[in-house]
Amino acid sequence: MDNGQYGEELDDAGAGAEKLRGVGEGGFRMTTPSDPVLALGAILGDGSADGWEWGLASGALHHEVAALSAGLESPVHLEVHFFVEGRIRQNTFEGVRTGRFSRAKMKLWVQAAIPTGAVGDRRAVLLSALADAVNEAERFVIRRKLAEGLPEIQSVVRMLRS
Repeated sequence: MDNGQYGEELDDAGAGAEKLRGVGEGGFRMTTPSDPVLALGAILGDGSADGWEWGLASGALHHEVAALSAGLESPVHLEVHFFVEGRIRQNTFEGVRTGRFSRAKMKLWVQAAIPTGAVGDRRAVLLSALADAVNEAERFVIRRKLAEGLPEIQSVVRMLRS
């Protein structure tokens, strides 16, 4: 795993940031008290037809995750961002890595690199990357003694795979 500069623990700088919606610093959404325990996002490397298909697949998975995680509670919330490689933006890492952690909001961002190439089932690729990201998040919260695990979030992944 390559944490690089992203493995640092950061707290949000501005009071009231939880009231903001949309894209925050670094392209990540700011949190609100109503944020789900698990959310997904995608960073597309270009606007090609392939990139568009990845965007549609990640959007569909996002809606499934939102429905399955509604009403769940977890000591740490997780947001997974799929980094889809493209002509304009190439991935600088493989697999998954911890992106950012806000102790104030108890929220962790994990990034998952989606490789290029011919893919038959984009949903299966995204689900595999999501499972890896959730496992990485669970290792992070256990190592930092934030929680004994993320069973609620793991259950969402199990339901998606069944």
